[in-house]
Amino acid sequence: MAEQLNNKGKVLNLQFSDYTPVVPYEKPDRNGWVAYGANNLFPQYLAELAETSPVHGTLCISIGDIIAGKGLEAGADQQRVEALNLGDAFYACAHDWKKFGGFYLEVIYSTDRKTFAAINHLPFGECRLGINEEEEIVGIYHSSNWAATKKKRNKPQLLPPYNPLNALEQPRQCLWVYGYTSGAMYPRPDYWSAVNYIELSKQIGVYHVNNILNGLFPSFIVSFFNGAQEPDAQRKIANDWENKLSGTRNAGKFIMTFNEPESQKPEVIPFPISDADKQYQFLAEESRKEIMVAHRVTTPLLFGIREQQGFGSNTDEMVSGLRIFNTQVIEPAQRKLLAAFTELMVFEIPNIELVVIPNTPIELTTEEVTPTGTPNATAITPNAPAITEAAPAPDANVAATALNSAQITSLVDIIMQVTTGILPVPSAKAIIGAAFPTLTTQQIDNIFTGVVPGAVDPNAVAMGALRVALHELSKPNKEERVLDVADELIRLGRPEPEGYVLVDAFAVNYEENEAHEEELAAITRHWFAQNPTRVVPDGNVERKSEQDERIGDKLFVTRYRYRGDDEPERPFCKKMMAANLLYRMEDIVAAENKVVNAGFGPYGSDVYSIWEYKGGPNCHHFWQKEVYMSTLKTKLRLDSKQTKQIAVATAERMGYKVRNPKEVAQWPADMKTKGYLPSNPRAKQ
Repeated sequence: MAEQLNNKGKVLNLQFSDYTPVVPYEKPDRNGWVAYGANNLFPQYLAELAETSPVHGTLCISIGDIIAGKGLEAGADQQRVEALNLGDAFYACAHDWKKFGGFYLEVIYSTDRKTFAAINHLPFGECRLGINEEEEIVGIYHSSNWAATKKKRNKPQLLPPYNPLNALEQPRQCLWVYGYTSGAMYPRPDYWSAVNYIELSKQIGVYHVNNILNGLFPSFIVSFFNGAQEPDAQRKIANDWENKLSGTRNAGKFIMTFNEPESQKPEVIPFPISDADKQYQFLAEESRKEIMVAHRVTTPLLFGIREQQGFGSNTDEMVSGLRIFNTQVIEPAQRKLLAAFTELMVFEIPNIELVVIPNTPIELTTEEVTPTGTPNATAITPNAPAITEAAPAPDANVAATALNSAQITSLVDIIMQVTTGILPVPSAKAIIGAAFPTLTTQQIDNIFTGVVPGAVDPNAVAMGALRVALHELSKPNKEERVLDVADELIRLGRPEPEGYVLVDAFAVNYEENEAHEEELAAITRHWFAQNPTRVVPDGNVERKSEQDERIGDKLFVTRYRYRGDDEPERPFCKKMMAANLLYRMEDIVAAENKVVNAGFGPYGSDVYSIWEYKGGPNCHHFWQKEVYMSTLKTKLRLDSKQTKQIAVATAERMGYKVRNPKEVAQWPADMKTKGYLPSNPRAKQ
């Protein structure tokens, strides 16, 4: 607190210092660890925020619970999972991941080093990275209290990194997993951008409590009319008033003046604050909104918070919001945790498969096919009202030839929403046009000819419209041509390269693909620099995707596989899926100059970018990028049951960041243009 005194002794102004945001800086400590934040207590600050900010704390707990699920399932290996109490460790790690952006696991081997004696969760706030003189990470320092490390019981102990090959010499090891750190050594939690608003939420509560506890409103002027006082006397009077009237936690929130004697009685003048209640309400609502944005909350209803805006009903909003939240937040976190726990358990059980038992605010149901026709997808749907028995059934023969059961259900649901007034007719037409590209605009109009919002018998109207839809879909499409498609590209495909093992497979992210190739090239350069005797014969280690005449010469090779809907309808997609081959990127790109899927190009032409648009409008396929690592260069045994797990771990130790499958898949049906090119005759306006 700074004091400003007038030299003439007439005015004393007391001011509080400004708020200084907490900075998570990292600094190597001479004792061998990397200090994290001021006084090496940044994780403790994050824990305090979760304990003192109502909205933020609730979100951390709720999201952590959803990530953790109701436990782990391991099929036939469930007994071993329960014996090691992996469910408890998984739960704690899920909460640490949400609150801190990472987690730590202590691994204790059995006496014979063939199994685990225990796998324990280590609280994130009790661990710090250990480094050597070259500032290379050598393990984790653990202490139960980093604020008092001089005490013997709190002395940090070094745990080496998890590596089963060193189990004999190191019976206790540590496995740690961080989120993306962007150059930093420690992770940042995903809500870090809103930390100032979290601090604001915390301080608003503290302020209101102090307002109630203080006997004097904290914004006012106290004037004395007994003449000017010496500075020391002014301070003594100010301290007496602070202690007697306002309380120590709210001291100094007033201005005190000393004047010539007009009256010996003190005068108290409050500072009026207009609409103070509205100001605090605005701050509270603004902080809550920004905190939810940082946590990527799609709808507050998932966490028991109701707002004015939203979808047509609570169920609709929660279902749609949970679908997005599950994809963007929950599933990526669960994959990180499952990968870590699987990496540990393959030491004992090479083929173990761990699964998280879902724990979501509303019921999740897994269907073979979603309304969009994507196989083996998880559909999040409310319990839709059943169609009454009195409603006439559609022609079974027509339905069987045109649509599967999930698509029929989707059509009925769309039409029912129109008849009940939930979905506008233009929106319904657009949805059906995107889901069924073979229908023309006129055919879609025919479906909705008799559909009127607010119909007395919506079931009958919906079933009548469904009959029309099935009839239109059963008509032969004059634009369809049976073509000899895909053969030109398939001819260039190859099986998996010999002498290599798959270490990563994920859907292509077009914006990051070049950066990914450079990442592999940089790792390769570094690896060959560290292993000078292992030189590529032709000296070129940066080539991206040659056909590898010298098997095993390159450290990494990348290929692309056509993936997606297992039951495609288009001839091009059928052939590509059936071939199941690997392709070089340049061969796929070059296919835009060859007729491999006629009729789907710009203005109805026979050529277009297969690399970008795959099978054309509304295609449910994507290019999967696969990364293979040389077993000859890394001396991995292809006949080992743990080859893949060891290869992935080896690649990560080299510095490669393993991506997650299907994380960035973008089907043409999900594109803004639905995959239609300019003036394509199939495009829907």
